[in-house]
Amino acid sequence: NEMGTDVADHVNDHSGRMDRAMRVVQEMLEDESTILFESNRQHLLQQAMEDGSSVVCSKCNGCVPNERWQQHQKYWCSANEQDEGSDFDMDE
Repeated sequence: NEMGTDVADHVNDHSGRMDRAMRVVQEMLEDESTILFESNRQHLLQQAMEDGSSVVCSKCNGCVPNERWQQHQKYWCSANEQDEGSDFDMDE
């Protein structure tokens, strides 16, 4: 059934985005050059991702608060300079 295939594709895509986001967060947590690592506060990043208050930008891999996602996409994403005019997609 076509509807079932569409739903399955959506679920699989969401799952893939979640996996990518978790890999990016794990890399950030282990990055010894970050201020959070230096101050032993990596748990703050992990909590922000787990409670859903932040997302990972699929273009620049930055951790962005949900309420600032549109501003990030429009003004601050470092991928804007490299990828003018493309659609942005966030990973939850």
